[in-house]
Amino acid sequence: MPAYMIALNRTLRDRRKLEEYWKAVGPTFEGLGAKRLAIYTPLVLLEMVGPLDGAVVIEFPDVETAKSWYESPAYQDAKQYRNGAADVEMFIIDGGTVRPEDRIPHKLGLLSKSGGAGA
Repeated sequence: MPAYMIALNRTLRDRRKLEEYWKAVGPTFEGLGAKRLAIYTPLVLLEMVGPLDGAVVIEFPDVETAKSWYESPAYQDAKQYRNGAADVEMFIIDGGTVRPEDRIPHKLGLLSKSGGAGA
């Protein structure tokens, strides 16, 4: 099942350093079956907590391939250019759907203030 790496650029601090990162990171995807779905395309902000300067969505064949990309020496070398250039949140999410009763399993015991389970 496909997996997606999502990166949220919260705050740009040094554009030149970030541009070096962009140059270095491209080749790290080669040979992995990665598809660049959205790379800093225009955003339509709907609901947001804090600033957002840009976002990236990359599709990988599966979670393991996405993790191996992130942990690879090639990406770790490229990542050094991004350090201090931007405040970034990055995560991998597996494609698919989880039934409502199985979502956020580590919080199943958390009840809303009204006493029922949250929506």
